[in-house]
Amino acid sequence: MRTKRHMLIGGTMLVVGWVVIFAMVLEVIPSPIWLNMVAYAVTIFGFMLGMVGVMTHIRVNLQKHRDNDEDRY
Repeated sequence: MRTKRHMLIGGTMLVVGWVVIFAMVLEVIPSPIWLNMVAYAVTIFGFMLGMVGVMTHIRVNLQKHRDNDEDRY
C-alpha cells in the first residue's frame, strides 16, 4: 500500500511540475526565477519519489514470489 501511495504522489508531483513549466512556456503564468526553480524541484522530486515507489514495489513482489516458490518445493 505504501509503495502505491509513493507512486501516486510522485506521479502527481511530476505532472504538476510539467504543467506549471508548460504554462510558463506558453506565458499563461509569469515566469519568475523562483517559480522556475520550484517547478523544476517538484518535477525532479516527484520523479525520484515515483521511481523509489516502483523499485520498492518490484522488490516486494519479487520477494513474495520467491517465498511462494520455496513453499512449492
